[in-house]
Amino acid sequence: MTPDEACLYLGISPEDEDLDIDQIERNYETKTAIYDPRRFEPGTPEYHEARRMRANIEQAYEYLTEAYYDLYGHDDDDEPAALPPVSKKSHSNTLLKLALAMTAITALTLAYFLYTATRPADSGHDYARVLEELEQLRAKSDVPAVHSTAPDYADLVEQVMPSIVVIRTDKGTGSGFFVSSAGDILTNWHVIQDAGFITVTPQNGKSLTASLKDYDAKRDMALLTVRTDYPVKYLTISPNLPRQGEAVIAIGNPKGLSGTVSNGIVSAFRENNTWVQFTAPISPGSSGGALVNLRGEVVGMPTKLRTDGQNLNFAIAPGILSRFFQSARDKKPRDLPRSSGYIGRDDPEGMIFVRKDDSYEMYIAAEYIEYDRATRQAAFVSVWFPTERTNRQMKRDPNFHARQGKDFGPCILLYAVDFDDGTYLHLRTVNLYTDGTIARDYVRPQKEYRWERASSGSRIDELIGAVRRYLDRGI
Repeated sequence: MTPDEACLYLGISPEDEDLDIDQIERNYETKTAIYDPRRFEPGTPEYHEARRMRANIEQAYEYLTEAYYDLYGHDDDDEPAALPPVSKKSHSNTLLKLALAMTAITALTLAYFLYTATRPADSGHDYARVLEELEQLRAKSDVPAVHSTAPDYADLVEQVMPSIVVIRTDKGTGSGFFVSSAGDILTNWHVIQDAGFITVTPQNGKSLTASLKDYDAKRDMALLTVRTDYPVKYLTISPNLPRQGEAVIAIGNPKGLSGTVSNGIVSAFRENNTWVQFTAPISPGSSGGALVNLRGEVVGMPTKLRTDGQNLNFAIAPGILSRFFQSARDKKPRDLPRSSGYIGRDDPEGMIFVRKDDSYEMYIAAEYIEYDRATRQAAFVSVWFPTERTNRQMKRDPNFHARQGKDFGPCILLYAVDFDDGTYLHLRTVNLYTDGTIARDYVRPQKEYRWERASSGSRIDELIGAVRRYLDRGI
């Protein structure tokens, strides 16, 4: 068991400046009471989990107390000696000192064995006595074996989850997390970009209207705020980058499934440490959620993923998040900005706006994009709203047989695209009247499949480009 593992099981911070034997004792008593197997029915999963945790807590307590006594010694009444005053810098390395002390004890044990085993027989120590004394030393000083079991994330998730929120707009669904007790929420800018309204739903299920304090489109960050009648539980942003290989969990709302948790590790750092690459699985809807370490600190905000590989996910680094929050937290709420691509009305929910010209308004249905990483092929649904001029042309088209007095509404088109060679396949078209009834439903026979290449700047070329951008950003 490592010092970090021992502290984790006893609920002690490795950097605690007030670490003493009384704190170890108090935490041990609290933890053993919580994980008392007698509280559960024998044979149940809860009973076995309590026994497992109790054993780890006992081992952590024995490890930390023995290491503490070996480092600081005992008073005459067998109590630990008073902790000498130390600076903040030196005390932050307390656990490192403990680990070094245990290593030194193990080395002394080995030296003792070599010394006593090589003494002459007339010294009064026979071989059996040497082994007996060695075992007595080992019983006091052996460093416990490191177990390869995965961390138990249940307590961590219980601690972090109340700070995670669902963000809904007329553009779709995303994630966010509280960063102040006053109701400030960090999320990605692309989650709320071009939104007509924003609602936030905390874990209590009560939806709140959110206002925008500030945003950074280049860094893809936004700070929202909600009014609450009570201080909310919030997450702190880590002052440091996580370590490569450090365990992390991602919490968000992928595909609208609120409060979803996944675990992984920090893989690498990209672009001058502005991106934290990690392996915890994420999906569309995870954007703006929290990537936290085992202490519950935010070490990144999941923002994008690569679809041409496995678990290539990226989060905005904590330093960038912290600087943005500090600069935006005291600003007053502002109106939601509109981009030049906004068409002047509430867009259909879950649609990605692509283009508007004199013939059609075009969108992609975000929830109906399917992608196969192995073949790099995608299928997607696009929705086209014809203008009045196009509507008149469609009425005169003999293929539609338009009913008297009815106007055409959305056209739903299904495409497949191969990103390796840039070709696409038009599979199906459904034309609707404005009242929602079907005007025409055409499915291309398989014998007529023709993979085509879109001309640059064409509508299908822009649709394919929008799908690629969405998959590359993805969340």
